[in-house]
Amino acid sequence: MVRSFLVALGLFFIQPAFLAGLGIAIWSSQRRVRYERQFMRTAIYRDSVELMRYLLWGIPIGIGLSLVSVLVGMPVTLDWIVLYQLITLLSFGMGLRFIHPMFTFSLTSLLLLGASLVLPEGAVPFLPENWHSPLTSGAGTALAMSQSVLILGVLLIISSIIQLPKNEKNRYSPRFMVSKRGKVVARFRMTPFWVAPLLLVVPGKSFGALFDWWPVFSIGNQTFSFFLLPVLMGLRYTVQAQLPSEATKKLVQEFMWVAIGGILAFAASIWFVHAAWIGLLLLMVGGFTVLYRHRLRERKWTFQFGPAERGVRVIAVRPGTPAEKMELSIGDTILTCNNKEIDDSDDFYQALAENRVYCHLRIKRPDGEIRLAETAIYDDSPHDLGIVILSDVSYA
Repeated sequence: MVRSFLVALGLFFIQPAFLAGLGIAIWSSQRRVRYERQFMRTAIYRDSVELMRYLLWGIPIGIGLSLVSVLVGMPVTLDWIVLYQLITLLSFGMGLRFIHPMFTFSLTSLLLLGASLVLPEGAVPFLPENWHSPLTSGAGTALAMSQSVLILGVLLIISSIIQLPKNEKNRYSPRFMVSKRGKVVARFRMTPFWVAPLLLVVPGKSFGALFDWWPVFSIGNQTFSFFLLPVLMGLRYTVQAQLPSEATKKLVQEFMWVAIGGILAFAASIWFVHAAWIGLLLLMVGGFTVLYRHRLRERKWTFQFGPAERGVRVIAVRPGTPAEKMELSIGDTILTCNNKEIDDSDDFYQALAENRVYCHLRIKRPDGEIRLAETAIYDDSPHDLGIVILSDVSYA
């Protein structure tokens, strides 16, 4: 039993979806560091935030949902698992926009349901005799499975709603572009991406038909196996007209309505089983709608991170620096430094150089609030205060 568990755990790390996600996380980290060094001469944060987020964010989610899946009994079939991984890999072609169960889970189930409706029951002769599948058992199996997938998809949306606001403060990497007025402006591409290990119940002896060593369990006349699936959870949205925290808050609120719609569809499926696939379709359409509404907001509003009329604009804050200690944030405008008025970066660094051990700032928040901040500066403080201002960017 222990050996089988270790084998199943080992298979988790060699599944195509997990390996592809791992590669994307590593590539994203390296790409960010190269971009930051190219345009800002130094990386904002050097540790592999993307890789750590990919590996660690989903562990508590996976444990919690695995307990729900096993204790409540939410079965999926082996061909659903295979098709899910295939759709996930194909989705990488569109970046990280749609690598989320609200899209991948729903599309997988809807495709299997469609295939089961088109194909006559038992119309796939090359599948093993013990294979439990909608392709051999008909649409009834697909409809029953869609209920499990729907509620799992809803729970994963809710887990994303909890996780998205947990992005560490100021852990945003700016990208740059030239506006229609010829000014360099900053924007932030948000790419939360992580993997959740989800333990699934697979009915029948499908695994046993392929691997005779795979443990199969029995309760009464029913047989089933367990499978640990890497569920990739990713989104991508760009923020240029709002503060990242504000944009995320709006997305969270709208995704909650999508989750509520899924819950209502699941409740309706208890009496009317076809409501489950309607719910899956709702998750997909709702997810598209939320991301599209965000895009419209960003297009209609003006750039939040352009040059300041007075002072210098903060576009990044390095972790563990005096700037973070002073609670400087993205979008702040530094008006004075050490009691000297600031008009550009030269003024700022000149005022900062006049006192190498202490800094006093007058700051204007994006909402117009004026606040004062001060701190000691030590010799080992990287890059003085640890901020990046828009006029520092070498964008050509």
